[in-house]
Formats: sequence, C-alpha cells, structure tokens
Amino acid sequence: MGVRTVKRFRSEAEMARFAAGLLRLELASRGRLSVALPGGKTPAALFKELAGAKLRWDRAVFLMSDERKVPLSSPLSNFGAARLAFFSPAKVPASSLRPARSAVALRKAVLGATSGTGRLDLVFLGLGTDGHTASLFPGSRAWSSKNISAEVSAPPGITPRSRVTLTPAAIEKARIVVLLASGPGKKEIFDLASTGNSAIPAGRLRPRGRFYLLFAERD
Repeated sequence: MGVRTVKRFRSEAEMARFAAGLLRLELASRGRLSVALPGGKTPAALFKELAGAKLRWDRAVFLMSDERKVPLSSPLSNFGAARLAFFSPAKVPASSLRPARSAVALRKAVLGATSGTGRLDLVFLGLGTDGHTASLFPGSRAWSSKNISAEVSAPPGITPRSRVTLTPAAIEKARIVVLLASGPGKKEIFDLASTGNSAIPAGRLRPRGRFYLLFAERD
C-alpha cells in the first residue's frame, strides 16, 4: 500500500484549491498528464477552480472515473457536467477529452491516455453517503475484476442504474488517487474511508501510489 494522507479543510473552496494544486504541480513536473475526474455533486468546487486556471490543457488527457449510460447531452451525464463546469470555460481542447459510455470505450480511453500502460497519473474520486466511490457500490462485481473498466448497475432506487466505471484494479494502480468529500452528512462515512475501513467500498481501496483523502467541513 502507498502513502495515505488525510487532510481536512474548513470549506469546499479550500479543499478545491488544494486538489487543483496537486494537478497543477503534476502537470508542471511531468509535462503530460492523464486524469480521471469524478461525477456527482462533489467535484463542483474543483471544476470551478480548474476552470479559472491558466494551464496547458493540451498537455493533459481527461476522462471520467465513472459514467452513467445516458447521452452526453443529458443533465445526468458526468462528462456533460464536467464539460459545462470545467472543459468549456477553461477551453480544454477536444483532443484532450475522452468521453466513454461503455466498458470497452473506457478501457480504450485509459490505455490511450497512458500510452498502453493502464496507469493513470491522477484519479479524483467522490464519496457517496453509502460509502461508494466512482460507481463501485457495495457488493459490486467490479471488485473482483482485473480489467480496467466494468459495466455495473447501481442499487435499486439510484438512477440511472446502468453505468460504466473504473475498477478498483485500475484506481489502485494510479500514481495519485484523491478522494473528495464534504459536509456534515458525509463526515462519518469519510472517517471510515480515511481509516481504510473495508466495511464500505471507499474504505477498501488500497492505492499503491499516493492516496489523498480530503474532507471539507462545510459544503
């Protein structure tokens, strides 16, 4: 297991600045960067921070850590949300974007972004109130997969159910993994994740590189 760092912030804005700073430093030091971004509400502050950054986005390749199987134009699309909040205002070139709505497409996106190694530079993740991260829900068959990506179903009551996600094998292989969570409603579940409690999906992750677990006290 790699190095695990837990950091807490007063606000989402402070957390977003730190997380964006990690990307900035890696892009400056490596010259080329492969990045997986999260869906849901968690990354809103991060996307806002990145949208205002003046960086060489042509040197980065972006894909989503998971995607709902809906059209990219749908308000439920993770890629669509990232495009509106980050890619478009930051003028990230289309050549840097790898939308994927199937396991095959996501696998190809990862391999293309990593020159065939499958090892992403940066993986940003959110955290659900049930402890899921990406679309890795409790009991998901993706946990036993050795592939880069998998087709999965969300539990009943969570829509849309049909999804594609990076597998734990792909996430744990990344050079840097950053888990983001905020607000009183997620404090308890974040504490479980930060201590590596395997009772929840996020707590089961054992990245081999650097693992940052970031929590903002206020949404």
